[in-house]
Formats: sequence, structure tokens, C-alpha cells
Amino acid sequence: MAKIKFKIPVKCGEKFELSVEDIASSGDGISHYKGYTLFVPQTVKGDRVFVEVIKTTPRFGITKIIKLLKPSTWRINPECPIYFECGGCQLQHIKYDEQMEFKKKAVKDSLERIGKIKLEFESEIIPARQPFFYRNKGIFHFKRTRKGLKVGFFAKGTHNVVDIKNCPVLLEPINKIKEAIRRSIENKNVSVYNELYHKGFLRSLIIRQSAKTKEILIGLVTTEGNFDSSFIQDIAEINVTLKGNYKLVGIVQNINTLKTNVILGTENRLLWGRDYLNESLGGINYQLSLTSFFQINPYQTETLLKTVEEMLTGVKGTILDTYSGIGSIALYLAKNFASVIGIEENEVAVEDANKSAERNGIKNCSFLAGTTEKHLKNFEGSSDTKAIILDPPRKGCSEEVLNSVLKIKHERIVYVSCNPSTLSRDLNKLCQEMYYIKGVKVIDMFPQTVHMETAVLLERNG
Repeated sequence: MAKIKFKIPVKCGEKFELSVEDIASSGDGISHYKGYTLFVPQTVKGDRVFVEVIKTTPRFGITKIIKLLKPSTWRINPECPIYFECGGCQLQHIKYDEQMEFKKKAVKDSLERIGKIKLEFESEIIPARQPFFYRNKGIFHFKRTRKGLKVGFFAKGTHNVVDIKNCPVLLEPINKIKEAIRRSIENKNVSVYNELYHKGFLRSLIIRQSAKTKEILIGLVTTEGNFDSSFIQDIAEINVTLKGNYKLVGIVQNINTLKTNVILGTENRLLWGRDYLNESLGGINYQLSLTSFFQINPYQTETLLKTVEEMLTGVKGTILDTYSGIGSIALYLAKNFASVIGIEENEVAVEDANKSAERNGIKNCSFLAGTTEKHLKNFEGSSDTKAIILDPPRKGCSEEVLNSVLKIKHERIVYVSCNPSTLSRDLNKLCQEMYYIKGVKVIDMFPQTVHMETAVLLERNG
């Protein structure tokens, strides 16, 4: 018998009232109309809204708000004046306590739906100590218009630059330095890249700052070419220009000649000062280059480090730290554990990690350059490593990595993830084969956004 085709009960352009029932993992509100799922961006559970349908698919539709008829008790006014235009944050219109409930529920739902894992205990949510002015890195894009130069972020789902003067989630000095550089770009008439025609010079601006040392590193992403020396001198003298105590330590040019959405290229040129900044977390001093990965919330990163340390308490023997980056977790653990080995495929990050180990006098922590897939194979059949930290990018662990982990049979695994979906997928395999979940902590590393960091402790059965 042929399957009856579901008839979509709405059409694009149709307008009607809706009540928002829940929040999706994307941060959009969820409603239903005649049994059909509709997403309503920038709403919250309990809102009553008048909407227009702007897109339909066989499974769901998307609407836009025409009028907020009755606000939810969860709703607040966002701190950012361009919040509803910018795509950087998704939850600023929701009370912070409710943001925490949303994130806790997102992890629970993902574990149950994707991982087929029903926890027998409540996961713990750790809220941010500083819900605003926490990001230690800003990446800004450019667009020249008749009204002047736009410097800001992309609007959600587009490459339209939303101009922003003062972003409330960035460390405050980053905002001020970005505005000074905007003025220098306009005064020196620096050519700005147009991605539509693949023409122009300056593509993006990266500003990194240490919350502890206050050091600032500036990255200028360009196509092939050179800056006028007076423009670089302008930036180098930013402390004088802004009449403040800004510790600018270096200006680096990153070359990206490809017609791509990827921001960074592979070549760096030092234009002024040094090509790294010093960061300090949990009593460890780190060296951080422009392209090295480092958590963007220094305050919650210390919470994450302590959480991983607590989950590994009592482990005797070597700990493997995979996808180790500049060694933030590995170096922190080395002070209280016998031996730590980091694995990282980014050679610049490995170089930073080794220099940080040397400067901290840490001799029981080493780093292997190369993929996790390649190096884990060398530990198969070894009984020396007693625990492993899996801290992969958003795509999660490959099948090859998980198979190696299962062959090594560590006593404990700490899985750190910024993506509940791939985390749940990987936990499903590990728990089916050999492990059970002992603890789950959700750390709000990214306040005002739908993103979160989750640390899961697994122990071997038997």
C-alpha cells in the first residue's frame, strides 16, 4: 500500500498567530500548526507571536516574527543593540537561568535520541561566572558600502556583514582596538576584500587577548601582498592613539589566497613585535600563536581544567591527551599526575606546547605531532596508558580512533565535547562495547549562544 503523502498545511506568505512550545537545539522556538512543525527564530518558550511563513519543507517550515503579541516570562531585552541582526549569539533574549536549563536539556535529549543512553543520574550544569565580556578572541569581516566601512560579524546563515561597534561578549579592549583599526583602514584607504568578485586585499581581522596577562596579538588576514608601513605603524602605536594601557605584543599577517569560506591560510608573516602572546591559566603559563586553538572563555576554561583533573583523580600511570592543541589540558594535569602525553596534528600548536612545557619546567609531559588516528595505533596492546582524554573538534572522533581506544582498554576515559550530537554518537559505541558513564558535567563555556562544553567520565566495565 502506497504511503499517504503528508499535505503541508501552510504556504509561504501565509500569516497567523502561534504559541511557542519549546526551544530547538538551534535556539529557534518550536511551534506546531495543524500538526506541522514550524520554527520561529528569536523566540522563547511561552511567547505568543504573529508570524509569516517564509520557507516550507516536507518535514518543517520556517517563519519570521511580524509582531510579539505576548512575551514569555523567560524573555528579557538583549544587551546587544544589534542582537536581532547579528548571527553571533542566539540566546541573549532569554534569562540566563533558562539558558542553563536549555543547555542541560539539550545534552540529555541528545544522549537519549542519538546515543540511546538514558542516564540514571542528573547531569550537573556549571554556569559561567561572567556571562558577558568573556570572549578572548574576535574575528571580524569587512565590507565597503556607500555609507562607509562595515566591520563586524556575518548575519545568521549569510555572508552579509553586520556592522558592530561594541560587542558585549568580547573582552572590552578587543572592541576598542577593533574600532581604532577601523579608523586606520579608512584613513590609509586600505583595500578590502570582496568575496563575490575575489578581489581586494584585507580579508579579516583577528584580535586575541589574554584575560590574565592582558597581552594582545593582532592578525590581519589578506590575499597576497604587502601593507603600507605607515598603516602597520598606526596599529603598533594603538596604545598612544587610544590613551590606554594596552599590551599589544605583535602584529601578524596571515596569507589566504584561496576562494574559500575558510578564514585562515597556511602562511604567517610577522609584521611587528612577536608572533605569540603569553596566557596564564591554573598556574600554568602558555604560549599562544595566532593560528593555535585555545578555548575562547578563559574563566570557564579553568573550570574545565579542574573538572578533567577531578575526573582523573586516582589514576596511576600515563594519561593520553588527544587533540591536545597547545597543551592546555596536558600541561595542567602534568603537575599532579605521573606522566602525560599529548597528541596534536597542528605542528604550530605542538611547537607552542613544547615551548610552554619548557618555560614551566615541566618534564613529565611530552607531545606527539601527527593525527590521533596515527599515534593511537602505536598504543594498541600497551598497558602503560591508564586513561585517555578525547577532546575532538565538532565532528567528533573517527571510527578509527574509537576502535583504537577500545583495543587499548583504558581504565578511564574523559570525553570533552562542544557538540552534543557527535558526543552522543561516539558514547553509544563506547558504551555498547566496554564502558559505562560515571559522570556528566555541562559547562557553559559560551554564554548567550546555543553552544556548550560537556565533560563525560567513562569507566571500563568490570
